[in-house]
Amino acid sequence: MTISKKLEKFYIVYFEGVPQEKWASHFVFRKVRLPFAFVKSKVIRFFLSKGSFYSQLKSVDVDLIYNMGGTWEQEASRSLSKKMGVPYIVRLRGDLKEVRKAVGVNSVKRRILDYLDVRSLKQADLVIPISKALAEKVKLWGVEEAKVASPVPGGVDTDMFRPMKVERSSDFTVAYAGRLSLEKGVLRLLKITRKLNDVHFIVAGSKEVDVSFPSNVDYLGWLQFSEMPSFYNKADLVILPSFTEGFPCVILEAYACGKPVLATPEAFPEELKVFGSVTNIEEFPSEINRLRNANLKAVGRDARQYVKEHFTWDRFGKLIVRLLEKVVSNSNLS
Repeated sequence: MTISKKLEKFYIVYFEGVPQEKWASHFVFRKVRLPFAFVKSKVIRFFLSKGSFYSQLKSVDVDLIYNMGGTWEQEASRSLSKKMGVPYIVRLRGDLKEVRKAVGVNSVKRRILDYLDVRSLKQADLVIPISKALAEKVKLWGVEEAKVASPVPGGVDTDMFRPMKVERSSDFTVAYAGRLSLEKGVLRLLKITRKLNDVHFIVAGSKEVDVSFPSNVDYLGWLQFSEMPSFYNKADLVILPSFTEGFPCVILEAYACGKPVLATPEAFPEELKVFGSVTNIEEFPSEINRLRNANLKAVGRDARQYVKEHFTWDRFGKLIVRLLEKVVSNSNLS
């Protein structure tokens, strides 16, 4: 796949699973084996495996390493960048420091992982945050301002995510989509569902915490991406009770389906227009009751028009390619 004149092919390096066939015409896939399976510690296993990563990928002629964030993805990129003599970019999608606090990672492990995250960000040739809040955080962590790009949020396919007629409950319905994890506020969600027993809730996502919902909740488990437009259309309102987020795709997808959103301040990007409400978690029950009496369909129509104008994947692609090309050009000049 030709991304641009400077980026002729895009390799996807993966460790587990099997790539979907439909992506084969767009990307070149390279599977990397992870040795030392008997080692339980991810930290130790990674450092033991670094040499193996390079030996499996050194034959690939690359001009740039681009990763989507995450401790081990960033560390692998940093290590390969040094050995291959090519720049690397981090697409920063969230604050892993806050995630570790929320899920209760022990203090020693947290310090080690926080240090590795910041080190890899500082040594990157460019960091592309997905929100203004993340851009400011990464600068506070010591990353040079010149290495921090202007935020580039994701996009949404408004042909796929759109208002549609689906079979749904006649009751006022609130939807939650995402991993059922501590940082996403799953325990907060559980409290809300128990308080509002006259509201119908639908929940989609894989369980990372063992929770049991009351009878007013339909837990649908993990859904395929193709099932998500129908899921949103079964709701009147979508909620995000998270402790920390970057720029949630759930908000853009809900908006595109004509659904307002209720989110915590930590979950809602400051640069995004509010269609629904942003308030502290303690106010969620009363805010849901207030919103159920509002004209949410009209709010949803405005939300859809907003994302159609400002959050297209075409716009996202052009911004990202421009940044990648700039890093490649600067690397060739040095």
